[in-house]
Formats: sequence, structure tokens, C-alpha cells
Amino acid sequence: MKIRNKIGTLILTIITIISLWSCAGVNDDYVFVHDSNTISQMLCKASHNAGEYRGQITEYDKDGNIVEGNFTQKDIEGGYGLILFAIPKSLENDIDLTNIYLIATVKYDVMINPTLTGRHDITGDGKIITVTSGTGTQRQYRVRGYYE
Repeated sequence: MKIRNKIGTLILTIITIISLWSCAGVNDDYVFVHDSNTISQMLCKASHNAGEYRGQITEYDKDGNIVEGNFTQKDIEGGYGLILFAIPKSLENDIDLTNIYLIATVKYDVMINPTLTGRHDITGDGKIITVTSGTGTQRQYRVRGYYE
């Protein structure tokens, strides 16, 4: 009986190793790495259950020219972005721009540094964040809020 268990365990181990070995290269064909380092949308909120305000995103190329409409990664390479939140003056007592939540929409393989976790101060010159694409290209955004 003990020999049977050892043989069964050995066969199961061999089958597992073969299965893992045969699957090792499968995901290589399905890796999606984006070179996009842009933010497509950013929202700010005073609290988790408060209303959302959408930021106005302006993209600039490496020469400081505004890029409008549809553009490629090559069109904006070396440039930067500006995200402005115009909050109604009447909400100044309700929305503290020195203590705000930020939510960004990016491709799934993008990293934002510093992280947007927690609360942020977007007054004055605002907050500068760096967006790094899946291929390692970087783009900076200045995020500012003001009352109008």
C-alpha cells in the first residue's frame, strides 16, 4: 500500500510539473503593455460619499504647445499635463481643497507617483504627480484646484 501511495504521489508530481512547464510560455503572447502615460479623467471629492467634480485636463507637447483633439503618444512625448478643478465659490465652506480625494482614470499598467491614496492639498501651485506607463515612459501632471 505504501508503494502505491508513493507511485501515485510521484505520478501526480510529474503531471503537475509537466502542466506548469507547458503553460510557462502561454501568457507571453497575451501580455498587454501600454506606452500610454496619460490620465484620461480625474475627479476630486471632499469625502468618499460626496459629489464628484471633474478636472479639466490640458495636454502639452515637449515645446509647451497645447495638444487638442485626438493625439498619439508620440505627439505628446516629452510634454506635460495640467489638471484644473474649478469649484464654485459658493461651495468654499463645504469643499476644502487642502484636504481632497483624487481619483484618476488610467490604463491598467500605469503607476502614479506619489500615490493618489488618501487626501491631498491641491491649492496654490497644486500637486505634481508622475505617471509611468507599462513601458517605463513618464509624464508629469500638475493638479490644481481653485474657487471661481
